[in-house]
Amino acid sequence: PFTADDVVHTINYLIDPKSRLRFGRNWEWIKSIEKTGSHSVRITSKRPTPFALARIATSTPIFPKHVHATFAKSGEFGRAKPVGTGPYRAEYVDPSKGVKLVRYEGYVSPGPWSPKAAIKTILILPMPELQTQIAQMLTGGLDVILEAPKDQTEQLAQNPLINATTIKNTVYYYASVDAAGRSDQKALANIDVRKALFMAINRKALAVNVIAGGKQVELLDTPCTPSQIGCKATVSPVGFDPKAAKALLAKAGFPNGFDLDITSIPGSHELAEAIAGQLRVIGVKAKVSRATMGAYRKKQIGGKLQMLVSHFSSGGLPDASSVMSFYQAGPRDYWRDKEMKDLGNAGNSEMDQAAREAIYIKAFNRINQQALLLPIATHPAVLVHSADVVMPSISSLFVGVELNNISWKK
Repeated sequence: PFTADDVVHTINYLIDPKSRLRFGRNWEWIKSIEKTGSHSVRITSKRPTPFALARIATSTPIFPKHVHATFAKSGEFGRAKPVGTGPYRAEYVDPSKGVKLVRYEGYVSPGPWSPKAAIKTILILPMPELQTQIAQMLTGGLDVILEAPKDQTEQLAQNPLINATTIKNTVYYYASVDAAGRSDQKALANIDVRKALFMAINRKALAVNVIAGGKQVELLDTPCTPSQIGCKATVSPVGFDPKAAKALLAKAGFPNGFDLDITSIPGSHELAEAIAGQLRVIGVKAKVSRATMGAYRKKQIGGKLQMLVSHFSSGGLPDASSVMSFYQAGPRDYWRDKEMKDLGNAGNSEMDQAAREAIYIKAFNRINQQALLLPIATHPAVLVHSADVVMPSISSLFVGVELNNISWKK
């Protein structure tokens, strides 16, 4: 059974430096945890943490102590025989066969946001090639494709037996540049150069022609989404103006442009190619390096990123605080901006909501004023699926949808 012992075990594992977690920063604010009853605990924080409950609620899975603690390598937990308390149980997890989920009849729904599963059995199949997925969809071998590109999505949706559903989440696209001069392209340390690059990018055209999601795709002035607490700016990013961009480049000493390497991560490659084309209009000789996540991390840590076109989910956190980690002098920090670091620290420890929002407004305004990062647009999850499948329109997950919110058409 699920008890306080599982919660204490999990939190202690998450805050232990020996666990060496990639996203360990998510819980670094926790000082300690103690059991106060069979189903109650007390968490003590190192400092005021306004997003604490949101972090616990949205991105802190609880591990069963009697299973998780037995693994010599904790990363092996769940790979073969997942254990949880959710609406489905995993019958098998196999690299070649995929994952088979069967509805757990004993699941107790906590509320309408997480109902009992409507579909009895779900198979998640390993099928990396998009063309194979499409062929299977057209012949009835698949019911759902996650995240097909915009053009294929629109083509498939013309079939009366296939629908495409756009699901709102906390994911957004952005472009950032090496303002700190960590890479070998030192021109980017010049604010006029950064503004010129951003002025050459037609965000509206990208939202309409490149990003899937139709009318659900929203242009952004902040590196967060409107649904997140504290996500507000009063200064907008520079507007699209290629003529003025050319003039700024000339003023900065680059009348003929310069070479620029754009790194993109999976899910952002097509967007990066479109941005490279827009930058070439002002004379910037941009090329796209389509990186795997591993290659991207290596370039990031090594100070090799000149421009990055990426997407960020905030881990599904309904709070704007997560983006402030970009500016805290870690591997992600390609700005080295002391004011941004100070604003982030202040906002992430301010418990008064109005005062906190005012701090974030200053931070997001500075991002736009200094052209440190260009928010582009939201990145809703787009699922192509059989017309017999009913999808929700919103999800607390940052990619995809909760499986127990999917149903068959009645």
